[in-house]
This record gives sequence, C-alpha cells and structure tokens, in this order.
Amino acid sequence: MIDLYLMIVEKIPAIGDLSAEDKYILANELWAQIETNESSLPFDETVVELLEKRHQTYLADPSKVTSWDTIKSKLGKS
Repeated sequence: MIDLYLMIVEKIPAIGDLSAEDKYILANELWAQIETNESSLPFDETVVELLEKRHQTYLADPSKVTSWDTIKSKLGKS
C-alpha cells in the first residue's frame, strides 16, 4: 500500500502538501466516484479466498462468530 501511495504522490506531488483534513476530503470524494463504478475495480484473489473461508467457518458453526452488532456494542458504538 505504501508503494502505491508513493507512486501516486510522485505523479501528483501536490497531494503530499495537502493537510490531513484535505486528504480525508479527497479520499472521500475519490471513494464516491469509485462507488459509482465498482464493477470495474480489480480484486485481490487472496481476499476473496479469505472471505470464502470465513463464510464456510460461519456456515459450519455460526456460534463461533461474533455479529457486527455485538462488536459495535462492545466498542460502545451503536
């Protein structure tokens, strides 16, 4: 991930000069554009395999997993 960031900053050096707030805003704007065309995104086969494995673990024994609502509750989020 760091190498990719360096490549982008080399192409657009002004990104490195942005404040943290402006970088956050830029990231959100870029993500909004990506969401409109998600099907064209490359995917990492390793991530897909991991998700499939976790799903199979869940199907084998749902009691071994923690729901997202439970995790948020433990973190004090709603």
